[in-house]
Amino acid sequence: MTNKNIGLLIHEVALKHPKQKAIIQGDRVFTYKQIDERINALANSLKSLGCEKGDHVAVLLYNCPEYYEIYNACYRIGAAVVGINYRYKPPEILFIIKDAKPKVFIYAKEFINSIKEIRKEFESVNHELIIGHDIPSNFLNYENEILKHMYDPFLVVDLTEDDKAFLIYTGGTTGRPKGAVWTHKAVNTLIGQGGMMQWVIPMFRRIKEMPKKMSNKCLQMLPFPYNLGRFPILSLIQTKKLVKKVNDELQKSAENNYPKGSLGDKAIVKNTMLWYPPAFHIYGWLAHLPLFSGSTLVLSESKSYNPKEILQLIVKHKVRFMTTIGDKTARALINTPEIDEYKNKVNNILIGIVSGAAIFSAQTKRMLWEIFPDIGFLDTIAATESLQLVPKVYIPGDKVSSNEFDRLPPDRFRIVKDNGEDAKPGEIGEGYFKSGPTMKEYYGAKEKTISTITEDGWIKSGDLYKLLEDGKTVRLLGRIKETINTGGEKIHPPEVENVLNQHPKVFMSVVIGVPDPEWGQSALGLVQLKGKYKDEIKDEKAAEKLKQELIDFVKDRLARYKAPKYIEFVDEFPISPAGKTQRGKIRSQWKNYITDEE
Repeated sequence: MTNKNIGLLIHEVALKHPKQKAIIQGDRVFTYKQIDERINALANSLKSLGCEKGDHVAVLLYNCPEYYEIYNACYRIGAAVVGINYRYKPPEILFIIKDAKPKVFIYAKEFINSIKEIRKEFESVNHELIIGHDIPSNFLNYENEILKHMYDPFLVVDLTEDDKAFLIYTGGTTGRPKGAVWTHKAVNTLIGQGGMMQWVIPMFRRIKEMPKKMSNKCLQMLPFPYNLGRFPILSLIQTKKLVKKVNDELQKSAENNYPKGSLGDKAIVKNTMLWYPPAFHIYGWLAHLPLFSGSTLVLSESKSYNPKEILQLIVKHKVRFMTTIGDKTARALINTPEIDEYKNKVNNILIGIVSGAAIFSAQTKRMLWEIFPDIGFLDTIAATESLQLVPKVYIPGDKVSSNEFDRLPPDRFRIVKDNGEDAKPGEIGEGYFKSGPTMKEYYGAKEKTISTITEDGWIKSGDLYKLLEDGKTVRLLGRIKETINTGGEKIHPPEVENVLNQHPKVFMSVVIGVPDPEWGQSALGLVQLKGKYKDEIKDEKAAEKLKQELIDFVKDRLARYKAPKYIEFVDEFPISPAGKTQRGKIRSQWKNYITDEE
């Protein structure tokens, strides 16, 4: 069965809005017409280098416009992108190259020395394209290839629903990384469910409940006459009936990929979105959604998370939505020394923060609202293997929670108990996601694929969920493999961390299970204190007193067995390029904790 080539999506936006800004990074600004032309040139270049449908193209870059050019050029010729973590050492890079077997390898000049160490072991790579200035003559220059093919004919190939679009390699916390294969069909399913609008519409539905400043920011994104509701004398036209009509029209427009002149089309081109997660990660890949719709995508220039730059970009480009990952990035944003200079400006511009991959805790949401009182939050569930994007929306005044989501329809999400039955309210089980916007398989790993995807097409998430008593809300409890079993009692780390993080002296915490010869496992709470309290623990007696205070703090709020048996203070936690806390590395560092103590 034929299937739409997703490489056409940016081309279609370019036909509708050629002068619309597509990608901004620093001083570089590309319109949709320019990006479309560059994508076509690169597609022709890759074709001339022998890259065909089904082949792989490896990419080793920091976030940049070229990354999304490469993705889309590969889509057009039916090749699949294999993104490589830019923090990988040469042996780790070599593993991905040997596993994915790319024909072409595109990387930044700064990685030349790393590649030099392992090039002789490449078996599949026929061509290397380098991005940067002053490229050695024995390599292909990426920009020269673009110029060389700039006036080649428009190129796109027909595809079937099983044709690969890209591979996302897992972090390898349970062994060697695995390549999750995503097809054009899966992406088309995601677009058909609303794509970018899956983030926007749930928030717009609540426009009448928002503080005035926040609702005005939302209304500014709508075309005339709907945007008149932000003026007091005309606010009466903002009826529930009209709000429903607007949201229905936005949804219909999104499902049909924003026909020119539709309400969704007129609104989405007013959206500017700031994207921080790395493009090799599934959450970074989602930056395609604003590009596929006609929004403007802003990328930071820094190679690591830079809170000051984030604030500056929001103000400079009038960013409406931004993405980030987890408490650490959010707290770094509000603790940056420049926050007082920018907080009011950001609060006047930004509508919402999309949190995915690692969700904001309730405490972090409250901290953000203290600084930005007119900004909403959208918590989303996204994994390397599955993209179910219906978010949990929080607007100012809401009661906040940690890791809680509105339950997806039963044909898209299930909570399955150990006995194979669906969980009832109050029960716990593994989250299953229905095939659709999900991976097809793990590349070259048949047994792992079989153990992850059921015969009737459900993806096992590896995460524990609880169906709350209302039957409408689910709570993510954490990874199954991270659940702590102490003397037969189960402790779910995120639940304990959420409590620890509410303590006024705690900046961030991680709870892990450590081997205990008596109980099997015991809970160890690792705590990073807020800067102004770090001097307190220089005194050993004061440190011990605070440890006990933190343990008692948890006991007062949860069942006593859930409280950490031990507390240790750390300066910081290892963080992956995707912004996630590297729990596997932490567990490895502390695995002999009780033995060492004894």
